[in-house]
This record gives sequence, structure tokens and C-alpha cells, in this order.
Amino acid sequence: MLANSVAPNTVRAMRADLKVYRQAGGRLPATDTEIANYLSQQNLLGKKPATLERYANSLHMWHRYMNLPSPVHTMAVRSVMRGIKRTRDMRQASAPALRLEDLLTLLAAMDPNTLHDLRDSAAFALSFYGAFRRSEVVAIGLQDIEWKPQGIIITLHHSKTNQSGRVETKSIRRAAADVPFCPVALLEAWIQASGIQRGAIFRGISLAGRLGAGRMTDHALYTRMKRALKRAKLADKGFSPHSFRAGFITEAHLRGKSDTQIKRVSGHRDQKSFERYIRIADEFEDHAGDWDTI
Repeated sequence: MLANSVAPNTVRAMRADLKVYRQAGGRLPATDTEIANYLSQQNLLGKKPATLERYANSLHMWHRYMNLPSPVHTMAVRSVMRGIKRTRDMRQASAPALRLEDLLTLLAAMDPNTLHDLRDSAAFALSFYGAFRRSEVVAIGLQDIEWKPQGIIITLHHSKTNQSGRVETKSIRRAAADVPFCPVALLEAWIQASGIQRGAIFRGISLAGRLGAGRMTDHALYTRMKRALKRAKLADKGFSPHSFRAGFITEAHLRGKSDTQIKRVSGHRDQKSFERYIRIADEFEDHAGDWDTI
């Protein structure tokens, strides 16, 4: 079954895409002409090229898992997509890298006396120093954390690039005493204040301050981040939860860490995909022509 062969998030996204297709009057199985016309109509509605690519891929996956020939990779559909890309600006906005300086500003604006901010501070710091995707950080359970004198080791059971459930770990070092915010110390403070003894470490909290039993959703993490960014006067930077991951990779790269060192934390296996995360915040920073002598 499809649900057993791909990640749950992928299945949910595909079902959502197919719902859009059906609501637009689409039929399954589909012909290449029907899909080409559908993509053209969605383009006229202002859908981004990346969204149209995802729609096409979801339709391809449906036909593939129904053991039917996929009409998506035919000349008709490919020609439509090429035409759309030629007429649209393909420079899609990426989540800007949230650098270490931004992270410290964000954390300094949090209130350590509230349960909400204690949780959010720990989640934000882990997201940065572990280069986590937001779906990964909210899935961490207390049983997934191994405590060491030097820091913590977090086991991931599933990720975007790990759909088979192989063991994948991330190590996060305890910061030096003079560092303003230590991710391990923030996590310890949150766990102690929340009283969590098992299960998800990041959970929903009611307006009255009561801790929920279920884990925090990745959308809730995004909402909480937007509030915190506004409080820290960083709302105009365009940051999203993915900015933590991009920020760690960028920061580590500019501090001279090797690709191998960075990928041990980020979990990247594909070099091209990894390189897309290297965001140079200043076009003159780390410039190839940065030398002082002739």
C-alpha cells in the first residue's frame, strides 16, 4: 500500500493535491490532455510553478501506485510545464537563513518565566543547533534523547530523507559557560519546568498554561515563531522554521566547518541538495577575492 511505502507527510500532501484536482473537475485515471489542461488552468489561477510540479507529481504517484501508466511524463504535460516555467519567474523565495546573531536576538526576547516561552526557546534552539526540519523537532520524544556530559544525542526515527526508519542521530554540544543561550540547558530547563517524564517533549499548552498530552504540531511551531519574531523585531526578515536549518548550515559554512562536519548534523546525503542551503547573508562575505596582498 502507498501508506506503507512513503512517509506519512508525503501521503497527506498527495491526498490534498488530489482533492484540489477533483474539485477542479478532474477524473482519475486521467489522460495526458486532461492533466495538461488542469495544470494550465491552475497556472492561470496564479499557482506557483513549484506547486504545479507537486500537483503533477502527486498525479504521477497515484497512477504509479494504481499500476497504471502515468500520463504525467508524456510530451503533452512536459511541454505545458516548460511553457509555464518560461513565462513565470522561477526564482522562488527560499526561507532566508536565520544566523546565530538573529537566534540570540530571538531568544533574548523570550520570557523564561512562562511555560510557553520556555518550550519555544528550547524548540527554537534545538531547531537551529540540530538543523532540524520543523516536522522532525516536534516529533522528538524524551526516550529519543541520550544525555552525555558533553551534550545530547537525539535519535530520529523518520525524516524527509529517511523514510525507511533507519537509525539516524544528531549530536548537540553543550555550550560553554560564557555563551548566552545553550540549547542543552534550555532543553533541560523546559523538561524540568514541564515535568515531562515520557513521550513528546514539545507539547501543546492551553491558554491557562496547562500542558497537553499530545505533541505540538509543526504548524503551531510556525505560529509561535511568528509571534516571537514580532516581539524580537525580526518579523520583517521573512524567517520561517526552515530558516533555523538554513541558518545553522550557513553559519557553520562561514565559520570554516567542512561539508562533512556540517552534514553530520544536517543529515544531508546529496551534495547538490546540501549546497542549496549555503546562504551567503552578505554578498561580500567569504568572497573569493578577499585577500590583502598582491
